[in-house]
Amino acid sequence: MKHSFTVIASFILLVLSVAYFVASAAGTVTVRAESHAKRGLFNGGSEEETIEDLTLEREGYLMIPLPESVAEKDVSIINDPFENRIFIHIKGADEDFYRTNFFSGDMTGIEDVRYGYADGVSTVELITGDVRVPVIEYTPGSFFVKVVPPRDIYERIIVVDSGHGVNDPGSVVYGIEERSITTAVAGRLCTLLQDGKTMVCLSAPDETIKSEKERSEMINSLEPDLLISIHTGADPDTRVTNGVEIASSSDQAEKAEELSALISSACDQKNLGSSVRSFPGLTEYLKVPYLRIKLGIITNRYEAEKMNSEDYQEKVSRTIAAFINGTGSFAAGSAISAGGGF
Repeated sequence: MKHSFTVIASFILLVLSVAYFVASAAGTVTVRAESHAKRGLFNGGSEEETIEDLTLEREGYLMIPLPESVAEKDVSIINDPFENRIFIHIKGADEDFYRTNFFSGDMTGIEDVRYGYADGVSTVELITGDVRVPVIEYTPGSFFVKVVPPRDIYERIIVVDSGHGVNDPGSVVYGIEERSITTAVAGRLCTLLQDGKTMVCLSAPDETIKSEKERSEMINSLEPDLLISIHTGADPDTRVTNGVEIASSSDQAEKAEELSALISSACDQKNLGSSVRSFPGLTEYLKVPYLRIKLGIITNRYEAEKMNSEDYQEKVSRTIAAFINGTGSFAAGSAISAGGGF
């Protein structure tokens, strides 16, 4: 039975040791198979073979053959739009399968195809020149994929940014890291905002990205309808300051004011209001609408412990998502006045 599905995911960078399949736009596929070494690495020595004039059953798709024993559930996709990479993980294809079973079909939008094998999983990496999302079709024995611009599929694009992460924990007070709060809320938001009409991307700082300017340029390249950046605040002069506050681009000023009041009410926090401004770093280079949400003041012990709780993180995530989606309510049990929506 044939199945169709479209897969996108949060922003994830994978480190792969790979052997290369190099393919031309005309559909001629060159396969390079290299021997497998310990820890999933590939060593020297390779053999090449070119196969021409292969016919694809699905017009516009690249065909990836699958062993008969591999089912649809054994194939998973990770899309990394910020790096223009799509990873296809295939469980059940042995190490030598793609030495004798070759790709064929349409390479439109795909600059390069790479292949790697480790720990019983074959990984096919599609490198696209621009931001693309995969459209997938599965039939027993074959996996078809084409890459298309996000706007061909989605009505809106939202980027969720987790302030601090990887090598930067942000503010650390009372043994609580800002990073642990922001990444938890950002992850929940991605899940809550995701639907068939919305592409949601998680932008988390990574050690491979050298500057906030570079991160901004990557976000700008997606041309999202909205960036939501999650942070906490700190007041080095006093432990008393507390409350939620939102900074925004000028076109989001009204929504920032509404959302700040909504979070204050739903999460029982002081409302420090909203303002139109950018901060040194990410937002100063952005060319897209944004809301920079300061969930609370981490130097206030009560608020730090509150923000670090799963109950708060779930409630504030649902409050923000309900506002962005314009649903007017959230599943934590409290009613929210109607508003928001994009």
